[in-house]
Amino acid sequence: MKIGRNAPCWCGSGKKFKKCHLDRDKQTPISEQTLYKQFNSFYSQKYCSVPEPMKDGCSGKIVKAHSISKSSSLKEISSNGHVLTTFKTGANFNNGFDISPQKIGLQKASTFTGFCNYHDNHLFQPIEKKDFEISEENCFLVAYRALTREIFVKEKSAGTFDLLKNLDKGKSIDQQISIQAGHKWTYENNDLTKNDLEYLKKKMDSILLSKDYSGVSHIVFTLAEPPMVMTSAAVAPRFDFQGKELQKISMQPEKIPSYIIVNSFSSASTGYICLSCIDEHIPAADQFYASLCNSKSIEDSLTAFIFLSIENNYLSEEWWSGLGKPQKSYIENLFSQGVTTPTVSDALIDTKDLGAFEIENTKLLNMKN
Repeated sequence: MKIGRNAPCWCGSGKKFKKCHLDRDKQTPISEQTLYKQFNSFYSQKYCSVPEPMKDGCSGKIVKAHSISKSSSLKEISSNGHVLTTFKTGANFNNGFDISPQKIGLQKASTFTGFCNYHDNHLFQPIEKKDFEISEENCFLVAYRALTREIFVKEKSAGTFDLLKNLDKGKSIDQQISIQAGHKWTYENNDLTKNDLEYLKKKMDSILLSKDYSGVSHIVFTLAEPPMVMTSAAVAPRFDFQGKELQKISMQPEKIPSYIIVNSFSSASTGYICLSCIDEHIPAADQFYASLCNSKSIEDSLTAFIFLSIENNYLSEEWWSGLGKPQKSYIENLFSQGVTTPTVSDALIDTKDLGAFEIENTKLLNMKN
């Protein structure tokens, strides 16, 4: 590849070639220590996620808020103060990618520095200080906390991607092209998803301020015991449980896909899975639920969907250890889709018996169609 020194760089940075990728193959590669420092700087970003009119009440002290309750949920499936997680398990700089669940202490599990002390305590008091009851307000609060954590992660990821763009230092030109192409794809998708979630949060902020929670719909599964897999996230599903396309994901920022906010947790030794969406996303949620009901097993289909779509997962070590090798390989293959391999349309069709959930009953709130 021959490019003039003063010509625009081929990578699309907007810089001149001499100021960007000239002699990049001779530059010193980024050290693993620098990479690990960036990946472990999750808590360096601190702010309170409440809408602007509520910020006057902020305490000023930002805390590590749990997106999944430590005392009522994670403690139920812990062993010696630890659970397993799939969050931040992807990068292993010696062996490429390690996607098996890793141990994490309860003090760190599911935390993010996205609320001040006052709002973390006051806002979520109805679902933290009391046993969970299925209501519009409680289901909204569970969904709102998951959404704020999702945006927090997307914002933090933007800084990581800036560093990853320089991973091509010391690499051949073919490797540089591959790394830059991968960076462009991940950066644009992260930015696009962040735009989607901020749109969704504006809707949820208005509902929070009005205290009229009827604008959010929920499908709530009550479980016989705490779920062996706990999660908290917002996802835009592309395919249903029969392999049919639910929706197309556009690269145009103004075309917001339909999102489902997914939470699985426990309270007073009872488990819950709550699927939530705003009014305008109900049609897709209806299709998703109908497809789920027509699947071979609602419990196993939900488990597969969580591992396929979400990384903020926390697992019972006892449950994971009790799975056979084919089951573990199946879960790791699901999780790898979207991380190291593309997501396939029929990933949710042939589910395996996983035993993570035991549904006792289902309740629909505000599902209008």
